[in-house]
Amino acid sequence: MAQTELPELSADALLITGATGFVGGAFVRRLLRSGAAAGSLRCLVRDPKRAAVALPGVSLCHGDLGDAGGAPSLLAAAAGVRTVVHLAGTLTGVRSADFDEVNAAGTARLVAAVEAAAPAAHFVLLSSLAAAGPSCDGVASSLPPDRAQPVSFYGHSKRRGELAVVQSRLRWTIVRPPVVYGEGDAATRLLFRQACAPVTAVPKRARPLSVIHVDDVVAALLAVLRVRPHGAILPLDGIERTDTHALLRAIAQACGRRSRLLSVPMFVASAAALVCDLVARLRGKAGFFNRDKVREIAASGWVADGGPAFASVRFTPLVSLAEGLAAVARAEGFLTSEPGAR
Repeated sequence: MAQTELPELSADALLITGATGFVGGAFVRRLLRSGAAAGSLRCLVRDPKRAAVALPGVSLCHGDLGDAGGAPSLLAAAAGVRTVVHLAGTLTGVRSADFDEVNAAGTARLVAAVEAAAPAAHFVLLSSLAAAGPSCDGVASSLPPDRAQPVSFYGHSKRRGELAVVQSRLRWTIVRPPVVYGEGDAATRLLFRQACAPVTAVPKRARPLSVIHVDDVVAALLAVLRVRPHGAILPLDGIERTDTHALLRAIAQACGRRSRLLSVPMFVASAAALVCDLVARLRGKAGFFNRDKVREIAASGWVADGGPAFASVRFTPLVSLAEGLAAVARAEGFLTSEPGAR
């Protein structure tokens, strides 16, 4: 079966969390473009009225993974579904608890609801390479969660979410993407702004890195839905690997600019992150750069092994780094008319 084909969906078959997010929105749009009926999807959202701006109203159901008392709404959403695609997650925070409430406890709540209301369902969890821990060659990227060694609060929270899935009675698949980028993503825009700045601060030593375009993540999820491999942990890798310095240079080039990287010691990054965390506490809203992110930046590398995903569901990424970055540059207005400027 071709990678772009849509898995067969029956009425009320698919429960999706995180449908208003970056990956979730791309996933739902892909399903609808491919002919899936909106009524065959149940998109779990905290605010259906607000979500109706971007998603078909018929597909929306109310529920909050971060609400410890929200079990009835989760049970109603999960009742009778054939598949759950759990894409919701918290990406920013200052404390461990900021991540755990949704990524760990929220996943456990959803698992419990599915076990009770749809025990035969297949549960697909979009986790993260951060849950596995650092890897320079991809070998550690498919470790089971009980052997994984994450280094950040975010990674630990995603690992605990994985444990809730693995220890359940459900059939399950875990997908671990590396850095995901694409149009319409706030984190991607921030990375582009950094790369296009007059000077960009970077750690002295470049770290090897896997990156993947959001369209390829969606394709991988569709491949999982077709095959439904039980007990599979699937790291995702892009077409080509890069490193933390080369990625910024590639972004600048895609925007028609020339990058200027300034190497700084890690303690400088840590000090800057501390300031960001203090500001975040005062504002009550965490940003993408913080001490938790510095823990990941300081790691030896974030390389995924795409072999298990190919062997299990025949997934092969299609979007090259140059192609994907160029698409973002055009869509987000970063492309200059003067290549090589700055």
